Amino acid sequence: MGRKVVATAGAMFAVVLSVVLVGGQVGSGGFLWWGNHEPIYIYGDAGFTVDNGVFSGSGTSADPYVIEGWRIDQPPADYGIYVDHTTAHFVIRDCVIEGTTQAGIYFNTVQNGRVEDTQIGLSDTAIYLLDSSHNTFERNVIAESKYGVVAAATSQSNIFTGNTFLDNGINGHDPHRRNQWYLNGVGNCWSDYVGYDGDGDGIGEIPYYALNDRYPLMSPPVEWTRVAPAGLTYAGNHVSPDGSLVVSSETPISLSALDLGSGLAEIQYSIDGGPWTVYAGRFYLIGEDGPQKLTYYGIDHLGNVEQQRTVSFMLDNHPPITEIEIGEPKYEDSRGIWITSKSRIALNLVQASTYGATQTFYRIDGRGWQRYSAPFTITGADGPHQISYYSLNASGVTEALKTIMIMKDDAPPSTRGAQASSSGPDVVVNVGSTTTPVVAPTPPLVGEPVPPVEETPPVVDEVQTESDTT
Repeated sequence: MGRKVVATAGAMFAVVLSVVLVGGQVGSGGFLWWGNHEPIYIYGDAGFTVDNGVFSGSGTSADPYVIEGWRIDQPPADYGIYVDHTTAHFVIRDCVIEGTTQAGIYFNTVQNGRVEDTQIGLSDTAIYLLDSSHNTFERNVIAESKYGVVAAATSQSNIFTGNTFLDNGINGHDPHRRNQWYLNGVGNCWSDYVGYDGDGDGIGEIPYYALNDRYPLMSPPVEWTRVAPAGLTYAGNHVSPDGSLVVSSETPISLSALDLGSGLAEIQYSIDGGPWTVYAGRFYLIGEDGPQKLTYYGIDHLGNVEQQRTVSFMLDNHPPITEIEIGEPKYEDSRGIWITSKSRIALNLVQASTYGATQTFYRIDGRGWQRYSAPFTITGADGPHQISYYSLNASGVTEALKTIMIMKDDAPPSTRGAQASSSGPDVVVNVGSTTTPVVAPTPPLVGEPVPPVEETPPVVDEVQTESDTT
């Protein structure tokens, strides 16, 4: 079909791509333009403007200002987003802020702010609060910074819930305990938390005392993807490290168009440079796992042709699945799985994408994550130890975090003898906590001295403090 491009005032139409995840809606609806932005500085309620990255809102509790979808990376200023002396309601969401020399997000005398679903890392301080109160921080990743959160001066009544604090020098500084680190029974995930989950509800039995988080989460509610979204992307979809949208062959893709002139005649699309097809309804990507490109454009009834647009996808039909294998010596009873420091633990990848390399990560007792390369053992004191692990495809698809609690026991039993009873030929020897009847030896002849019963001293296991081996 012949195509002509005519630029007229009436030819104002555009094709909009929709990607719908099976089983639910796409994020909060609509698409986001993830673009790079200079540092944002807002002074006073009048500073919430489009030039300062505000998309919408009027500043009320029902209609807060919205700063959404920006990436601020190694900004020339010493902050990413600085909000100064405001009382209007606002939300910062779905942003990526990294590499600041002072603070990723800086609130100075701020109330009624909310930060959610934002990744802040690789900074001196991820979040700095000065004389700020009644702000909420939820579902954020705060990672690899010198300080995670600093609540300075009279900062109080700020709420932190459902956040992931990952490998910061100091996760939080709240010296006067004026802020709240949980909400409705949901705390935060701390990479240096050393408690345990006795009832398997995902919440640690011991509070995170450093910040009085009474309900610390055992696994990250949000993983740090280190993803720099590029171009047109959509809330709710996975994004691969190169900015492509990650889909499966069950993800429906739709195209729709708006035209203010003669009306839409048709939409054409092509996949990976293949033949052009007239769009007739939702379609799906098929083939081997890996990158695919979708190109599309619209045509109106006057033959005006929209400029072609291309969106990159990453097809991944094989999410990672990892299984743990615990080697011998191993014993299992109603209390759990028992091992020694010689028991080798392997993480076996049983399913992975056919595109790129899949990586597996693990950590022991809440310490830093390590990339798995070979079976490892558990060292240190006897008692409970927690192993967490997951795998990550090259596409960016991450397996749900898995956690297992095992008991290490390197101490041999302590055997104690008991003097023979005159009522019968049997004596009882206590071996650990197990009572076992045994046949007594032949008693000595009358007049022979009876040798004393010797007690075998208990063997105390030497506590090993070296780092986990892999």
